[in-house]
Amino acid sequence: MSDVVLIMQALANPNKYGVDGTDPKHITSDGFKYADSDGDGLTGMDALRIQQYLLGLIPSLT
Repeated sequence: MSDVVLIMQALANPNKYGVDGTDPKHITSDGFKYADSDGDGLTGMDALRIQQYLLGLIPSLT
């Protein structure tokens, strides 16, 4: 779930949590790339899909 929280933080406050964010625990460029589960850029839907996967509602992220 921490990945979901970081994705949402990066989207809501990119100056602090984005790839070039000021927070020491900001999302990395690799994290940003790999979190995009559907290939349309990192969005809140990616965070939702990760949650669904963790809950066993969908079989994979691909």
